[in-house]
Amino acid sequence: MTPLPQKIFNTGKTDYEAPEILLGSDPGLFDTINKHYPTLWKLYKTLKSQDWDENEFDYAPCNVQFKTCDKSTYDMMVKTLAWQWEADSVAARSIAAVLAPLCTSSEAWAGWVEITRNEIVHAATYSEIVRNSFDNPDDILEEILSVKEAMARLEVVGEAFGDALATSQAYARGDLPNDQRVFDAAYLFVVTLLCMERIQFMASFAVTFGICESTGLFQPIGKAVQKIAQDEFEVHVQYGKEVLKALYKTPRGQAAFANCRDSIVAIINEVVASETAWTEYAFSEGRELTGVTCQMMKDWVYFSATDVITFFALEAEASFPLVRTNPLKYMENWLDMGKIQASNQEEDTAQYKVGVMKRDDEDAVFAVDF
Repeated sequence: MTPLPQKIFNTGKTDYEAPEILLGSDPGLFDTINKHYPTLWKLYKTLKSQDWDENEFDYAPCNVQFKTCDKSTYDMMVKTLAWQWEADSVAARSIAAVLAPLCTSSEAWAGWVEITRNEIVHAATYSEIVRNSFDNPDDILEEILSVKEAMARLEVVGEAFGDALATSQAYARGDLPNDQRVFDAAYLFVVTLLCMERIQFMASFAVTFGICESTGLFQPIGKAVQKIAQDEFEVHVQYGKEVLKALYKTPRGQAAFANCRDSIVAIINEVVASETAWTEYAFSEGRELTGVTCQMMKDWVYFSATDVITFFALEAEASFPLVRTNPLKYMENWLDMGKIQASNQEEDTAQYKVGVMKRDDEDAVFAVDF
């Protein structure tokens, strides 16, 4: 009988009690007996409980609203949806593809697979928004792909993801050893993913919610994107931070931070620069957002980026103003699902979770008198 390749199933795995998240002993049994990273497992379970489907919202009213709203609102919403669709398509295809050969923890892998599946729902949601909100969705698809400024926002992330994918594939083929260089590439991928989700996604959500808030239009789109924002803000971002904190407790993780320090600073600063450039473009050519100025939106980008650069304790190397007070108060309602109370009978609501019932009477013995 030919044994399974070690990278497929490692029969000699000996580190079940304390597996490394990245590039440890090759995986064997998927282990839920030993939970070395309980916070990651909890976040994985949280995301599962928030499971939802891209077709839960009726976008039919948006079809009429896109036809009748002013050009400024139309352009800003379409251009924002363009980037959101593209970015989630990238995330949906990249996370598992990069990390599959590198992740050696059952808990961490479960979380990343669930996040990948969740990103597929996000990307499908934007696709369904376009399919249902326009008479000729293929024309809008072409229009979205023609927004070069949206694609430019992905250059920094795309380059880092591409480098990580090439390294991961080379490692999987056996062309690269399990060394610090490969670890650094995986580490930097996690950092870049955090920047994408905590800075770029949040900047994009602010535009979508700003339009819904100020005009009262596109509420089904707003509700759907609110579900996406909940997933990203409550789970994806926290997951990335928890992974990085866990990695920093290891010698390899500390070496990766030291080796990648300049790259981390550069990625954060370049992401902020691309987002502020996009913001200036979004507010150009006569486009405006009632109650929100271009500077307020830039400050929101700085506010989001301040959280990331503070997480790494690299504030002194920021090339942007550190903003620690939320400049867009309406985002507090859109990012906190509990603050928006809607009856299921009155409108589509994003405020629910599945699988939240849990038995607490297992193994209990009850006296029953027949």
